Amino acid sequence: MTRKFAIITGVLLLAVILAAVGCPTGTEPTTPADFYKGKTIDFTVNESPGNICDLVARMMASYLSGDTGTSVVITNRRGAGGMDGMNYVYKSEPDGLTLGMASAVKAAANKVMSEPAAEYEIDKFAYIMSIGHRTNYFFVSPAGPYQTVADLQAAQDLKLAGGSPSGYVSLANLSVIKLLGLDAKVITGLKGDSARTLAVERGELVGYAVNLAGVHTYVEAGMVKPMFALARERNPLTPDVPAITELINLSDEDLALVKLWETTLASSTLFVTTPGIPEDKLAYLRELAEKWAQDEGFREEINAVSGYPVQPEEYITGEEVAQAMLDMSVHLDEFQVLFADLIEKYRA
Repeated sequence: MTRKFAIITGVLLLAVILAAVGCPTGTEPTTPADFYKGKTIDFTVNESPGNICDLVARMMASYLSGDTGTSVVITNRRGAGGMDGMNYVYKSEPDGLTLGMASAVKAAANKVMSEPAAEYEIDKFAYIMSIGHRTNYFFVSPAGPYQTVADLQAAQDLKLAGGSPSGYVSLANLSVIKLLGLDAKVITGLKGDSARTLAVERGELVGYAVNLAGVHTYVEAGMVKPMFALARERNPLTPDVPAITELINLSDEDLALVKLWETTLASSTLFVTTPGIPEDKLAYLRELAEKWAQDEGFREEINAVSGYPVQPEEYITGEEVAQAMLDMSVHLDEFQVLFADLIEKYRA
């Protein structure tokens, strides 16, 4: 009887010890793959339905559901210029069941502009992948009086076509003014690339800075052409368009600004989740994303919704994105001061 009692006591004691150290039982998931099966993923998009960001998310949801065994519910939270969606993902439970799809340039620009409604920290998100890396260019009319940087620098009282006052198109134009040392102002309030293109074609405005994906139809129609890339090196997709660094000498401060546009403020689609997600779940999601990026069918679908051929190097791993955001955050105070000064001087 005493021996039987001792055995029972020992078994109970072992069970208590195993529970205390977190040893999994037979009914608990042992891997991230087990954890996700049968769950529901809350997938937030910080853009309107039909936007590239939204289309990429909806396409990716089928892969996500198929590989994880989850149900994926997509919700568009585009309030406050997409900040509502970013804030929602940032503040959610870090269990790996809340994912987000966002515009990288908008997410970064909100912090550069010190937007008080941006409650997130750009370097704290758990980044899964970035898709697309669309270089920004400065576009002018092929028939206009400004065909070279020297033409722009020799002119007075130039007017560049912006967008919303704190939007990335306006910020890009402000950057062009600073880098080239122009006598110019950015005219805000033009809604969309079509309005900007028509104003440039009519000679009402000189040009504008934006990525090629949004205006390629206007380029093909001969309404505008890229004068230079807002980057340190030429884009292989546009080998005939020089980088701004080929046309003018830049200070270290100016080179840092160009690098900001070439990396963090380049238009891309961020795939993120909440800060604090367990490392094994984040690694699992990153592995899935990298597997998709190697799949020919996945890439073809991305090309279709993006409207241009996304190059292999434009699928950027979560680790690389996280490092780029960290690099930006180190100099964030300097960029905030710089753009505040540019807005005061050059925004009409």
